[in-house]
Amino acid sequence: MSPPGIPTPPWRQAALPPPGRCPHSDDCEVALKYSRRVSVLSGLVVSGAVLAAPMATASTAEQQRGCAYQSTLAGTQLSDVQLAQQARNVGLHGQSLVLSVAVGIAESAGWTHAQLINTDCSRDRGLWQISDRWHPEVSDGQAFDPAGAARAMYAISSSGSNWSPWVAYNNGSYQQHMSRAQDAARQAGG
Repeated sequence: MSPPGIPTPPWRQAALPPPGRCPHSDDCEVALKYSRRVSVLSGLVVSGAVLAAPMATASTAEQQRGCAYQSTLAGTQLSDVQLAQQARNVGLHGQSLVLSVAVGIAESAGWTHAQLINTDCSRDRGLWQISDRWHPEVSDGQAFDPAGAARAMYAISSSGSNWSPWVAYNNGSYQQHMSRAQDAARQAGG
Protein backbone atom coordinates (compact mmCIF):
# COMPACT_ATOMS: atom_id res chain seq x y z
CA MET A 1 0.00 0.00 0.00
CA SER A 2 3.02 2.28 0.25
CA PRO A 3 4.30 3.96 -2.88
CA PRO A 4 7.58 2.74 -4.33
CA GLY A 5 10.50 3.59 -2.08
CA ILE A 6 8.39 4.26 1.04
CA PRO A 7 8.04 1.16 3.23
CA THR A 8 4.88 0.75 5.24
CA PRO A 9 5.77 0.83 8.94
CA PRO A 10 4.61 -2.24 10.93
CA TRP A 11 2.21 -0.22 13.14
CA ARG A 12 0.63 1.20 9.98
CA GLN A 13 0.06 -2.20 8.41
CA ALA A 14 -2.26 -3.12 11.26
CA ALA A 15 -4.03 0.26 11.23
CA LEU A 16 -5.27 0.20 7.64
CA PRO A 17 -8.23 -1.89 6.60
CA PRO A 18 -7.52 -4.49 3.91
CA PRO A 19 -7.63 -3.22 0.30
CA GLY A 20 -11.18 -2.57 -0.83
CA ARG A 21 -12.46 -2.40 2.74
CA CYS A 22 -12.21 1.35 3.41
CA PRO A 23 -15.55 2.66 4.72
CA HIS A 24 -15.04 5.91 2.80
CA SER A 25 -13.10 6.21 -0.44
CA ASP A 26 -10.47 8.60 0.92
CA ASP A 27 -9.93 6.91 4.32
CA CYS A 28 -7.08 4.63 3.30
CA GLU A 29 -5.34 7.33 1.28
CA VAL A 30 -5.59 9.80 4.15
CA ALA A 31 -4.39 7.22 6.69
CA LEU A 32 -1.46 6.31 4.44
CA LYS A 33 -0.51 10.00 4.17
CA TYR A 34 -0.49 10.22 7.95
CA SER A 35 1.64 7.11 8.33
CA ARG A 36 4.23 8.62 6.03
CA ARG A 37 4.12 11.87 8.03
CA VAL A 38 4.66 10.06 11.33
CA SER A 39 7.44 7.91 9.90
CA VAL A 40 9.30 10.94 8.68
CA LEU A 41 8.54 13.35 11.50
CA SER A 42 10.11 11.02 14.03
CA GLY A 43 13.43 11.18 12.18
CA LEU A 44 13.61 14.95 11.84
CA VAL A 45 14.40 16.05 15.35
CA VAL A 46 17.99 15.34 16.29
CA SER A 47 19.38 16.56 19.61
CA GLY A 48 16.81 19.34 19.74
CA ALA A 49 17.70 20.63 16.27
CA VAL A 50 15.03 20.93 13.64
CA LEU A 51 15.80 19.78 10.16
CA ALA A 52 13.82 21.02 7.20
CA ALA A 53 14.35 18.36 4.59
CA PRO A 54 12.23 16.41 2.13
CA MET A 55 10.74 13.37 3.79
CA ALA A 56 11.15 10.95 0.97
CA THR A 57 12.04 10.85 -2.68
CA ALA A 58 8.92 11.21 -4.76
CA SER A 59 8.02 8.50 -7.21
CA THR A 60 7.34 9.38 -10.82
CA ALA A 61 3.60 8.93 -10.21
CA GLU A 62 3.68 11.37 -7.28
CA GLN A 63 5.61 13.93 -9.33
CA GLN A 64 3.04 13.63 -12.11
CA ARG A 65 0.24 14.38 -9.61
CA GLY A 66 1.90 17.64 -8.66
CA CYS A 67 3.89 17.51 -5.43
CA ALA A 68 6.14 15.20 -3.50
CA TYR A 69 5.59 14.53 0.16
CA GLN A 70 7.59 16.99 2.17
CA SER A 71 7.39 17.50 5.89
CA THR A 72 8.93 20.25 7.96
CA LEU A 73 9.11 20.65 11.72
CA ALA A 74 9.64 24.29 12.55
CA GLY A 75 8.62 27.07 14.86
CA THR A 76 8.50 26.44 18.58
CA GLN A 77 7.94 23.02 20.08
CA LEU A 78 5.26 23.34 22.74
CA SER A 79 5.33 21.06 25.73
CA ASP A 80 2.39 18.73 26.27
CA VAL A 81 1.13 21.07 29.02
CA GLN A 82 1.38 24.12 26.73
CA LEU A 83 -0.60 22.23 24.08
CA ALA A 84 -3.21 21.36 26.71
CA GLN A 85 -3.37 25.00 27.81
CA GLN A 86 -4.09 26.11 24.25
CA ALA A 87 -6.93 23.59 23.97
CA ARG A 88 -8.27 24.49 27.41
CA ASN A 89 -8.22 28.20 26.52
CA VAL A 90 -10.75 27.56 23.74
CA GLY A 91 -13.10 25.69 26.05
CA LEU A 92 -12.12 22.04 26.00
CA HIS A 93 -12.12 20.09 29.24
CA GLY A 94 -12.32 16.51 30.44
CA GLN A 95 -11.95 13.76 27.85
CA SER A 96 -12.19 16.22 24.94
CA LEU A 97 -9.18 18.08 26.30
CA VAL A 98 -7.23 14.84 26.69
CA LEU A 99 -8.11 13.74 23.15
CA SER A 100 -7.12 17.12 21.70
CA VAL A 101 -3.70 16.87 23.32
CA ALA A 102 -3.14 13.26 22.22
CA VAL A 103 -4.19 14.10 18.65
CA GLY A 104 -2.00 17.22 18.64
CA ILE A 105 1.03 15.26 19.83
CA ALA A 106 0.43 12.58 17.20
CA GLU A 107 -0.13 15.12 14.42
CA SER A 108 2.69 17.64 15.03
CA ALA A 109 4.74 16.56 18.06
CA GLY A 110 3.89 20.04 19.37
CA TRP A 111 5.69 22.00 16.63
CA THR A 112 3.84 25.24 15.91
CA HIS A 113 4.94 25.43 12.26
CA ALA A 114 4.82 21.72 11.44
CA GLN A 115 3.79 21.33 7.82
CA LEU A 116 3.16 18.41 5.52
CA ILE A 117 2.88 18.97 1.79
CA ASN A 118 0.75 16.21 0.29
CA THR A 119 1.04 14.79 -3.23
CA ASP A 120 -2.06 16.77 -4.25
CA CYS A 121 -0.12 19.88 -3.14
CA SER A 122 -2.45 20.51 -0.22
CA ARG A 123 -0.79 21.36 3.07
CA ASP A 124 -1.48 20.19 6.62
CA ARG A 125 -0.41 23.00 8.95
CA GLY A 126 0.39 23.74 12.56
CA LEU A 127 -0.17 22.02 15.88
CA TRP A 128 -3.27 20.11 14.76
CA GLN A 129 -2.23 19.81 11.10
CA ILE A 130 -5.20 21.73 9.67
CA SER A 131 -5.59 20.95 5.97
CA ASP A 132 -5.74 23.92 3.63
CA ARG A 133 -7.66 21.70 1.20
CA TRP A 134 -10.46 20.74 3.59
CA HIS A 135 -10.37 23.95 5.63
CA PRO A 136 -9.47 26.88 3.37
CA GLU A 137 -11.20 29.18 5.85
CA VAL A 138 -8.23 28.66 8.17
CA SER A 139 -5.43 30.99 7.07
CA ASP A 140 -1.75 30.08 7.38
CA GLY A 141 -1.47 32.78 10.03
CA GLN A 142 -4.18 31.12 12.08
CA ALA A 143 -2.93 27.56 11.49
CA PHE A 144 0.62 28.43 12.57
CA ASP A 145 -0.43 30.49 15.61
CA PRO A 146 -1.03 28.27 18.68
CA ALA A 147 -4.17 30.15 19.79
CA GLY A 148 -5.48 30.33 16.22
CA ALA A 149 -4.79 26.63 15.62
CA ALA A 150 -6.63 25.80 18.85
CA ARG A 151 -9.66 27.83 17.73
CA ALA A 152 -9.65 26.05 14.35
CA MET A 153 -9.29 22.64 16.04
CA TYR A 154 -12.20 23.49 18.34
CA ALA A 155 -14.45 24.44 15.42
CA ILE A 156 -13.42 21.51 13.20
CA SER A 157 -13.88 19.02 16.06
CA SER A 158 -17.38 20.37 16.79
CA SER A 159 -16.32 21.68 20.20
CA GLY A 160 -14.27 18.57 20.93
CA SER A 161 -16.99 16.04 20.14
CA ASN A 162 -15.86 14.80 16.70
CA TRP A 163 -12.25 13.76 16.09
CA SER A 164 -12.88 11.89 12.83
CA PRO A 165 -11.33 14.67 10.68
CA TRP A 166 -7.89 13.67 12.09
CA VAL A 167 -6.03 10.71 10.69
CA ALA A 168 -4.26 10.23 14.04
CA TYR A 169 -7.66 9.60 15.61
CA ASN A 170 -8.96 7.38 12.81
CA ASN A 171 -5.92 5.13 12.70
CA GLY A 172 -5.57 5.03 16.48
CA SER A 173 -2.03 6.44 16.61
CA TYR A 174 -3.18 9.08 19.12
CA GLN A 175 -3.67 6.29 21.67
CA GLN A 176 0.05 5.90 22.27
CA HIS A 177 0.02 9.49 23.59
CA MET A 178 -2.99 9.21 25.92
CA SER A 179 -0.99 8.86 29.14
CA ARG A 180 1.05 11.97 28.33
CA ALA A 181 -2.13 13.78 27.29
CA GLN A 182 -3.90 12.88 30.55
CA ASP A 183 -0.98 14.19 32.58
CA ALA A 184 -0.82 17.39 30.53
CA ALA A 185 -4.59 17.98 30.78
CA ARG A 186 -4.45 17.50 34.56
CA GLN A 187 -1.54 19.95 34.86
CA ALA A 188 -3.37 22.47 32.68
CA GLY A 189 -6.33 22.32 35.05
CA GLY A 190 -8.67 20.54 32.72
